[in-house]
Amino acid sequence: MRTKQKLTFVAALAVGSFSGCPAARAVAAQNTQPLQAVHPGANRRCPVQAAANATLGQASTQISLAQYQDAAVTLKPLVEAGCDPRASLLFAAAIEAGGDAPGALDVLERAHAAWPMNTSIAASLARQYLNAGQTDKAVQALKHFEVTSRTPQQEMEEAVLVYFAAHQLASAHAVAAAEYREYPSLHTLLLLANALQLEGRYPEVNQLLQGKREAFADQPEFLITLAESESDAAIYPQARKDLEQAIVLDPKSHQAHYLLGYVLLRMNDADPAIGEFHRAIDLGSRQPRTFYQLALALRSKQDDAGEEQALTSALAIDDRYAPAQCEVGRILLEQHRASDALDHLNAAIQYNPHSEEAYFLLVKAYRELGERDKSEEMVKRLVALKRENRNGRQSPKGPDAPINDAPLKR
Repeated sequence: MRTKQKLTFVAALAVGSFSGCPAARAVAAQNTQPLQAVHPGANRRCPVQAAANATLGQASTQISLAQYQDAAVTLKPLVEAGCDPRASLLFAAAIEAGGDAPGALDVLERAHAAWPMNTSIAASLARQYLNAGQTDKAVQALKHFEVTSRTPQQEMEEAVLVYFAAHQLASAHAVAAAEYREYPSLHTLLLLANALQLEGRYPEVNQLLQGKREAFADQPEFLITLAESESDAAIYPQARKDLEQAIVLDPKSHQAHYLLGYVLLRMNDADPAIGEFHRAIDLGSRQPRTFYQLALALRSKQDDAGEEQALTSALAIDDRYAPAQCEVGRILLEQHRASDALDHLNAAIQYNPHSEEAYFLLVKAYRELGERDKSEEMVKRLVALKRENRNGRQSPKGPDAPINDAPLKR
């Protein structure tokens, strides 16, 4: 999320009552009680509510005019007095926009300690942690986050993104469902669909989206999301049709070209699949999964050199991408280079402990090296893993699955 977007988000949440933002009015409504009651630790320098609102309104205007330092000066006495959580939100926004991101984080952390139940502060702090790659802290910031009919949409969305990042899919689904219920739109519909897809509940996605087909048939992102769940359900002809229509509507959608290649490959139509993967790459889909799927298509054409080049590209982007590591290991085994294969296969398991194929190939590798004990150990692990995966404890979507990331872009 860009700095300006961050600022707009935080400022809107804090003082929507001054700007006319419906979402922020809900936050303001939570703070209509006397200021001393808002924060028991506040000192006696707290102004009356009307004066505090006037200060917040002045700071909001200064921020909208990019007068960040002036806004910080305006807000500082109110923040130091510990009178109103909205003041801390605006103060953090002002100093962050002024270039002091660590200072903004400190303000939000102190505000969260003072008002742990305030969802606006929790969502803003979680966003800061998530942007810094501190997913565990982001989740902890949302410990007391509870969705109500008055929770602003931006807060719900931040919570969904945090839960996605932490792989807390049930929590992400619950908040996404509430967001769609309170703020129905194409965007929130697709966010809910994405949550269901990540849980492997594609029949429910198909049911949810099919009922909205007529309303959103001219929206490429809708067709792409629906086609993903259709492909999960192996309804490839319909998925292909929806993706081809999405491309008519948006020829430059790398997501649509990638998914169409994925579908065509599963329909054993390798040549056009290869073309779609190349189009996706040319349009900016330089993700390891795109090169990995291209490698599989080239493998089906017995283009060994092309496959290896595509796998090299996948791992150059992300050497933690388990499917590519596993495929490289398979190639090395075919070349009777079992020792070299071990590094890749062990990496595949490290980054995806649920990969049955990687364990199967490890059995073969250790057997080829004459290490019978290790080979038998891998057999035991493979049997246990098969049982575990059948019981549904595996992540429902494999690491090479075509996850639709369009609704989640920040």
